[in-house]
Amino acid sequence: MRIVHVYKDFDPPVHGGMERHIALMCRFQRQWADVEALVCARDWRTRVVERDGTRVTEVGELGRFQSAPASPLFPWYMRRARADVLVVHVPNPTAEIGYLLARPPGRMVVRYHSDVVRQASAMKVYGPLQVTFLRKADMIIPTSRQYVETSATLQAVIRPLSEEARARVIRVVPLGILTEEFACPDAAKVAQWRARYGGRYVLFAGRHRYYKGLEYLVRAARSIRAPVVMVGDGPERPRLEALAREVGVAVHFPGTLSQADLVAHMHGCDVFAFPSVERSEAFGMAILEAHACGKPVVATRLGTGVEFANLDGETGLNVPPRDSEALAAAINTLLADADMRTAMGERARARVTREFHAERAARDEFALYEEVLRTTT
Repeated sequence: MRIVHVYKDFDPPVHGGMERHIALMCRFQRQWADVEALVCARDWRTRVVERDGTRVTEVGELGRFQSAPASPLFPWYMRRARADVLVVHVPNPTAEIGYLLARPPGRMVVRYHSDVVRQASAMKVYGPLQVTFLRKADMIIPTSRQYVETSATLQAVIRPLSEEARARVIRVVPLGILTEEFACPDAAKVAQWRARYGGRYVLFAGRHRYYKGLEYLVRAARSIRAPVVMVGDGPERPRLEALAREVGVAVHFPGTLSQADLVAHMHGCDVFAFPSVERSEAFGMAILEAHACGKPVVATRLGTGVEFANLDGETGLNVPPRDSEALAAAINTLLADADMRTAMGERARARVTREFHAERAARDEFALYEEVLRTTT
C-alpha cells in the first residue's frame, strides 16, 4: 500500500500537535506500507527531504494567509503523489481546495483534527468548500466521539446519510503519544526544579496561544495554594507576564525546555492544569503526557476530546471554561488530598499506557486504510 499524509507542515522542523502526530503515523506505518508526506515549504522552493526516516515533499509557497499556505503547485503535487490512500489532515484549506481542483487518483481518508474556530469570517466562503470536500472522503477519522457530536461541520456532512452510512464513514481513532518518553525522569532534575519553585507546584506546559485560556490560570493563581509554572512560549506570553505583574502573582515562566527538563517538570508537579477555552483544543496531547507521568489533570469542559482525554473524577477534574474560581477550587481540591492525587494519577498512567500509545493509533488508522481499499466505490 502506498500512503501519502498531507498537511501544511511536518515535525521537524515545525513542532506542534498535528505535525507531531503526522510524523509518528509515518514512522510507525512505514512498518506495513510505503509511506510519504506532502507538505508546504515555508518558502518558494520545492524540495524533497528526509525527516526522521520519512520522505517528505515540501512544495514551494508564496506566503500564508490566516495560517493557510498559498501554494499554486500544491494541487499538481497531490495528483502526482499517486497514492493508494491519500490521508488529508484537516483543517487544511490548501489541501482541501487542492483536492477539489486536482481530483487525485486513489482513495481519500480525512483525519479530522479540529473545526475552524478563529477564522469565523473566512468560513462564509471556506465553509461550503470544506463540506463539499469532506463529502468526497471515503472515510473521516475524528479523534473523539465527543467532537463528532458537537461539530457543526461534521454534522452537516453526516446528517443526510443513513445510520449505516454514518457508521461506515465516521470512524473514531484517538491520538497517541510515545508514553516511554515520559516514563523515566532524571531524579536530580526533578529535585532541582522542585527546589527552584519551593517544593510543590502546579504546571502548565504547551504553546502560549489564545485558545489555551492561560489568562484564567494566571488569575486563578491568586487563590491556588501552590506556585504556578507555565512552561513553553508563544504569542500570548508577553501579555500573560504583564497580567501576572498586574494581578500581583508570582507565576513562573521558564520558557521552552529540553525534553529531559519537560519530563522532569511533569514528574515534579503535583497537579497539571489545562485551562483551554476554545474548540481549537480538540483533544489535548499535553493531558496524555501528564497522565503518562502519573499526574492528575484539571481541564475544562469544551464539548471536545479534552473530556475524553481527561475523565472527570477518574483521571482528574473538569471545570467550566473561563472560570478562574472553579479552576482554582478544583486545583486546590487535588492539592489538599494526596490520596486522591495518587489514585487519579495511577489510573491515568495505566489508561494512557493501555489506550493511547502512538503505535496503537498508527495501527488502528492503518487498519481503516485497509478497510477503505477493500470497499468498492
